[in-house]
Amino acid sequence: MLRLFTEALGAFILQRLTDLPQAPAISYALPGAVPGKDALSLFLCTIAEDADLRSNEKLYEQTAFGWVAVQPPLRLKCSYIVSAWPAADDKEEAALSQARLLGSVYSALLSAGSMPLSFLSAPLNSAGLPKPVIALTENALSNRPEFWISVGCAFRPSFSFTATVSVPAAGDSREYTVEGLDIGYDIRQG
Repeated sequence: MLRLFTEALGAFILQRLTDLPQAPAISYALPGAVPGKDALSLFLCTIAEDADLRSNEKLYEQTAFGWVAVQPPLRLKCSYIVSAWPAADDKEEAALSQARLLGSVYSALLSAGSMPLSFLSAPLNSAGLPKPVIALTENALSNRPEFWISVGCAFRPSFSFTATVSVPAAGDSREYTVEGLDIGYDIRQG
C-alpha cells in the first residue's frame, strides 16, 4: 500500500507543477540524478503511526445485511525528503534550475494541504477514509552531511514533508449487529 501511495503522491505533485516549462522526471530511489533530465527525488525516509489521529472507536456502516461494525483505519505518517537534480551542465544554470524545481514543489505542497482521494487507488480511496494530509516539516536527516555522504552525493538543498495517509485496518474484522429484529412467531395454539 505504501508503494501505491508514494506513486500517487508523485503523480499529484507532478500535476500541480504548472509553473515549469517542462515536467521533471520523478525518482523514488535514494537521491541522485536522472541522466539527461531535470529530476525530482521523492525519497520515503520514515514511516510511523500517527498516534494523535488514532481512534479506537469502531465505525458503523450500513450494508444490505444491516449495520456492520468496522475497525477504524490506521493513520500512517510518511516522511519524504525532496531534492532536485537539474540536467544543466553549467553550474550557475544548474543551481538556478535546482532552486526553481524545489521552489515549485514546495509551493505546490504548501498550497495543497491535502491530496484528493481521486489520485489514490483501492483500498486507499475507500469510502469513509479521510484524504491524506500534507504538512511541510523540518527533518534533521536531510540537513545532515552524513545522510548525503551515505547516499554517495555532495550536500545539496532539500526539504521534507509528511503525508498522513489512512490505511484500512488489516483483515476483514467486520462484526454484524442486529437492530430492530422482528420475528413473526405465532404463539396461538390451535
